[in-house]
Amino acid sequence: MPTIEIASINSTRLGLNQADFDVAIIEENKLESHRGLFYDLLRQQNGVIVHIGNPNCKDDENAGYFAGAIVDWSFEPGDITIPEYDENDPTYNSGANQQFRFKLLEQFKPDIDKLLKIALDNSPIKKVCFLTDYQFGPENGKTEIIYTITDFWTQHDNEGLGLNTLYEMYGQ
Repeated sequence: MPTIEIASINSTRLGLNQADFDVAIIEENKLESHRGLFYDLLRQQNGVIVHIGNPNCKDDENAGYFAGAIVDWSFEPGDITIPEYDENDPTYNSGANQQFRFKLLEQFKPDIDKLLKIALDNSPIKKVCFLTDYQFGPENGKTEIIYTITDFWTQHDNEGLGLNTLYEMYGQ
């Protein structure tokens, strides 16, 4: 199951209220993901992280906190990126690093948009990250600079988002 998180860089608190969202949320004032893919990148920064979970996780923060129920698994962008085979690369493992695209279910987009905007508004340096970690996605995380939340949604709607990717966005 995938994890989805939003990091508000250099924030100290977002003041989120679970009752305001259909998705489950946990706000923590230490940039530490529930998964390890972006651990090194996050530990170099300060801020607040919001763990986003399935709606049924709202009442049980200690259960497995995953976001598979907010992902549109039927989205098929057409192309799956499979890395080129390199016989000299000892990490090659038969396509485990292939990249799948995904979209969020329409009914959860307003919650994610609201969380992104709150995170951006509370970041003193106006930087926010949207990150995913999926055990069946690429072994190596990828970082993409999207620039704005509007650009993020344009990419989401037109071509989907990549799993095991951290998207950086900025405000003014």
